[in-house]
Amino acid sequence: MTAVWLRRLLLTQMTLLVFAGGVLAAFGHEVEGVLLAVFGLPFAYLVLTGLHVTLLSLWCARHAAPCCAGPARLRMWVNESWLQMRAFIWLQPWRAQTWPDSPGTPDDGPGVVLVHGYMCNRGFWNPLLARLKAQRTPWVAVNLEPMFGDISAYAPIIDAAVAQLAAATSRAPVILAHSMGGLAVRAWLAEHAAHAQRVAAVVTIASPHSGAWIARWDGSFNAAQMRPASPWLLSLQSRESRMRQPPIWCVSSACDQLVYPEQAALLPGALPVHVTGVGHLGMAFDPATWTALGAALTLASRRAHR
Repeated sequence: MTAVWLRRLLLTQMTLLVFAGGVLAAFGHEVEGVLLAVFGLPFAYLVLTGLHVTLLSLWCARHAAPCCAGPARLRMWVNESWLQMRAFIWLQPWRAQTWPDSPGTPDDGPGVVLVHGYMCNRGFWNPLLARLKAQRTPWVAVNLEPMFGDISAYAPIIDAAVAQLAAATSRAPVILAHSMGGLAVRAWLAEHAAHAQRVAAVVTIASPHSGAWIARWDGSFNAAQMRPASPWLLSLQSRESRMRQPPIWCVSSACDQLVYPEQAALLPGALPVHVTGVGHLGMAFDPATWTALGAALTLASRRAHR
């Protein structure tokens, strides 16, 4: 359903831009009309990402916090704009099923459950799925639906994916989660103490573990849950404090334009993985994340041979 919604949104945006371009052309502004129709959507992504980068810079300046600056900020802005266009114009609306799940067999080693973030679907992971396939690592990539639903309600989706991989490989899988997906994984772990034993490790990427300041401007149900010190986050932290956790890696960056300060993406007791000069989406495909995933899979293999 998320892919369908994203297609409708994309087609609506393109229709409005073509219409607006046609109106400009009809009033004698042919060049401007063509430019708006053709380049309006990429320009909108540049502006939106630029707004988030500006808010990040202002927040860091106000709180005297470390921040992405200078050329790194410019590179991040351009790269994040491109990654958003790739994800929301192509991969998620149209290519979400390009790489079907590959649960593997007991001969393939431990697998990976991939959990996407807010307003996304499994198509977000396509570049990484190609790499997993090349190295014969089993995987299941979930769709968290409904898109704007309760984060806790995504737990059965994650549970089914973990069970599927464990049954196929006879090993506890690793979970790789981006952004809100990391909170969904934590909610699943907090459902039952036994869940920590069902996974070998968890890698979260740019997850708003302490909340996302920018979420206060979003009125959706799960965005409200991601606000700093929200009742949902405080309840989750309380439940976690009484439970044993699996090994966790937390990937973070001072250039994350959606989750800041960087400490908001870290969990107490987790292994921090700092990425330099990379934004919110880029961290999912950064070499440091791939290295952390490799370490988690190695840990999973050792655990299976005990």
